[in-house]
Amino acid sequence: MLKSDIRKSFLAKRKALTNSECIKLDDLLLIQFQRLDWSDTFYVGSFFPMEASNEPNSLLLAKYLKAIIPGLNMAYPRINNEDSSMEFYAETESLCENKWGIQEPLPFNKIAADNIDTILVPMLAFDEQGQRVGFGKGYYDRYFSANPFPYKRIGISYFEPIPKIEDTHQFDVPLTHCITPWNSYEF
Repeated sequence: MLKSDIRKSFLAKRKALTNSECIKLDDLLLIQFQRLDWSDTFYVGSFFPMEASNEPNSLLLAKYLKAIIPGLNMAYPRINNEDSSMEFYAETESLCENKWGIQEPLPFNKIAADNIDTILVPMLAFDEQGQRVGFGKGYYDRYFSANPFPYKRIGISYFEPIPKIEDTHQFDVPLTHCITPWNSYEF
């Protein structure tokens, strides 16, 4: 399948989920998340879920990590609309909403990419090789390309992988891991 078809199909599938179905899927995602090795994790980049598109509840996963890792630092992305770049900033209660309705931290405490050891990656779908389909803006791929550090890139999906995304590009950076409500994948 092509990314545009995948994006359309999986966004429709996600939007068709009821609130109670999302809560159940989030609980199952948490079970898979708990099975990952977090022993060398000190700084996690996460994301604020887009409620309008029934995105998995990354805040639930972050809450779990903070409960099991003493002194864990969390960071969240902020988009620069002028150059389409993305940077991570330390977790804060000072938030604003971007043009897509996604919460972002105010730009007070930027976190150097080499400090982050794990990034939770939002997406619509992924394939069996670890390639992902997001919303098509390329923020995460640009961030990973500009900051090629050996961090874990963990995708979070309500759905199992498709066999192959046909139109991947050389600048697409694959995931290292992905969790679904029923499985955990390592690429």
